[in-house]
Amino acid sequence: MKYGLGRAVFWALSYLALVLAPLAVAYQGGIEPRGFWIEFSVALGFVGLAMFGWQFVLTGRFRRFGASFGLDSMLQYHRQIAIVAVGFVLAHPVILFAADPTYLEYLDPRVNLMRALALAGVLGALLLLMATSLWRLSFGLSYERWRLLHGVLAFFVLLVGVAHVIQVGYYISAPWKQVTVVGMSAAAVFLLVNTRFVRPWRNRRRPWRVQEVRPEQGEAWTLSLVPDGHEGMRFRPGQFAWLTLGPTPFSMQQNPYSFSSSAEAAPEVIEFTVKPEGDFSSTVSEVEEGSTAFLEGPFGYFVPESDPGQGSVMIAGGVGITPMVSMLRTLADRADERECLLIYLNVALDQVIFLTELEGLKERLNLTVVHVLEEPPEDWEGETGLLDKELLVRTLPEDRAGQEYFVCGPKPMMDIAETSLIELGVPQRQILTERFDMV
Repeated sequence: MKYGLGRAVFWALSYLALVLAPLAVAYQGGIEPRGFWIEFSVALGFVGLAMFGWQFVLTGRFRRFGASFGLDSMLQYHRQIAIVAVGFVLAHPVILFAADPTYLEYLDPRVNLMRALALAGVLGALLLLMATSLWRLSFGLSYERWRLLHGVLAFFVLLVGVAHVIQVGYYISAPWKQVTVVGMSAAAVFLLVNTRFVRPWRNRRRPWRVQEVRPEQGEAWTLSLVPDGHEGMRFRPGQFAWLTLGPTPFSMQQNPYSFSSSAEAAPEVIEFTVKPEGDFSSTVSEVEEGSTAFLEGPFGYFVPESDPGQGSVMIAGGVGITPMVSMLRTLADRADERECLLIYLNVALDQVIFLTELEGLKERLNLTVVHVLEEPPEDWEGETGLLDKELLVRTLPEDRAGQEYFVCGPKPMMDIAETSLIELGVPQRQILTERFDMV
């Protein structure tokens, strides 16, 4: 993702300060230490709880933060740092009980039934939160149900965690400390409310209408949307939006999709191309023309430079072609003369989305398309197999460092592409990625 290094460092340090702030507040005022391991476990608990609260910032779709890292990168970070937060919070009681078994009374219902039930519930919620996030499909959870469960569990953990800190009282007995901790927690909850309620409320007056649902090559479908009573939406090629289908924006069925249409056509018409692969995408062909939709966006910085002298190398796998088709369509509409190379990987020729259009775009652009097939037909003379460094050596321009690289597709392909490009001398800042497995 594109970002300004200085701004990225600023936000990274700000995040670190925010997660350490409750700990700093707790230790103000001459707290009497109770031994290293006890204090260490307490520190893990405070930091882990703060990390939980600020998770709502990472998922809040704030463009100001996204401009520094890219929204998809922030969501990936959200997923990884959540594992760390869960580890910190779970380590808190484990280390505490090991250091002083008398603290086990916090889980003893005979001492305090409500406290024991709440803390046991938090431990169970943490484990369920992690398990369903890492293995959602194994649990048979649809994206919509998982999203609802995820939000409820996270809110429950934060609520009980803050109540536990106040109830213990050892570190925040002073009123100003309690006000500070509660205020921080309330700010985090507000971010959740803003994303789930305030934004849909504002968005309700900007509906879209499904103008067309058409089949594409490669077993994909394109939804064509037009604004209904408003000016529409401007976006940049390569960006994405959150799509909700139905009469109301207050829905758990909200999915991120890259624009596949030309940015030159916006805001009059916007298109998303979806390949049925489970959950909502499996029903996209059943969407009725004329039905209502809502969009939130645009988001993302997976966008080509405006300088036509900057060459573009696009590496796509499967439906990962969609943001790149938006780029190519836009460049063609602008009569852009930059050099473009598309390396497009698919299992078989009949699964290549936009196959015919890509050939047509070669007539309108300075575009080279390299198709790579795992299962090629008998008369195939092009590239075969999977992506590897040798394939990139054969296909990349000689001036590798002078290109801008876009990578989108299945995670294994993206990992190989990024590693191989760096090994071939491509500066990491010139490699832009868009990951579809954000949840």
